[in-house]
Amino acid sequence: MKTVIGLDIGGTNVRMGLVRDGVLERGEAYATHETLTGGDEIALLGAMIHDFRGEEAVDAVSIGFPSSIGADGKTVLNPPNIVKGDGSRAFMGVNVADPLAQILGVKVLVNKDANHLLRFDAHSAASEARGAEAGAKAAMAGTLVGCYIGTGFGSAVMVGGQFLRGKNGSAVETGHIPFFGGDRPCGCGKTGCAECYASGRAAKEILDSQYPGLTFDDMFARHSQDEPVAALIKAIAVTVAALVNIFDPHMLFLGGGVLSAAFPRDALTAAVLRHTMAPYPREGLDIRFSQHDSYSGVIGAALSAE
Repeated sequence: MKTVIGLDIGGTNVRMGLVRDGVLERGEAYATHETLTGGDEIALLGAMIHDFRGEEAVDAVSIGFPSSIGADGKTVLNPPNIVKGDGSRAFMGVNVADPLAQILGVKVLVNKDANHLLRFDAHSAASEARGAEAGAKAAMAGTLVGCYIGTGFGSAVMVGGQFLRGKNGSAVETGHIPFFGGDRPCGCGKTGCAECYASGRAAKEILDSQYPGLTFDDMFARHSQDEPVAALIKAIAVTVAALVNIFDPHMLFLGGGVLSAAFPRDALTAAVLRHTMAPYPREGLDIRFSQHDSYSGVIGAALSAE
C-alpha cells in the first residue's frame, strides 16, 4: 500500500491530502497568497508539508503547480498566477524537488497541475470502463486531452499513458497560445494569450463589470446568452477545439471550477463541435465533463507518484 502526500497548488488555494493506495484519507486547504507569497516559498512550503504530515510515514510527496515544469522534472518554469507581494512570481525558475526532499527526508515529485487532473480523469475513466474492453483500452492507452478552466486555462495531453512534455517541459501550454486579435496583458509576460479571454480570471472580470452583486452561478444561469458571457463561452470553445483538431483524442475531458454545474455546458459542447473539423475529429468526439471535487488534483498527484 503506497502512501503519498499530494498537493495541488493553485493561484487561489493550496490543497494538500494524505492519499493511501489512491484513496484520500484527510485533506486541508490553505489560501495561496497568505501561505506561500510572504517570504522564502521553499521554506514556507516545506514547513506546511511537515506540519501536515505529522508523524505519518509517507513514500513520497507529489506536487502540482500551475506552471510548466522543466525537462529536469524538478524546476517550476513560469507560474503566472502565484504572485508575491513585490509583484514577482513565487517559485519561478526554482528547483523545488531537491531542496524540499532535503527538508522533508522523502522523495519529492513535481508536475504541472493539469497533468495531475488528467491523471485523475484517466484513472476514473479506466475504472468505469473495466467491464468494457474497448473503453478501458482507450482510457489506458489512447490519446487523452484535458482542459481545465480555473484561475487560468490549464491543459494536458496523454498519449499511451504518458504525458506529452516537450523538449523543455513546456508542451501543451494552451492557455498561452496567441488568441487572434487579443491585446490583454497576461501574467506570463506576453499579451493576448488565450487564458486572458478563456479563464476564471476573464469570467470574474465579466462578473464584476457587468453583473455586480451576482454569483458566478447566477451569471451563468441567468445571462448565458448575453454578449459578454457568450463571448467567454466561445473563447473557451475555440481554445479547446484547437487541441481537439491537433490531437484527435479518444477522450476529451473538460473541468475546472469555472465549469460548475451552473455553467451552460450544452452551449459549450455545441460550440466546441462547431469549431472542430468535420467529419473527423468532430464525429464521435467523446466529450466528458470531469467529475471533480476540490481534492481531485491532490489524488491525481498521488496517482502520478505510483
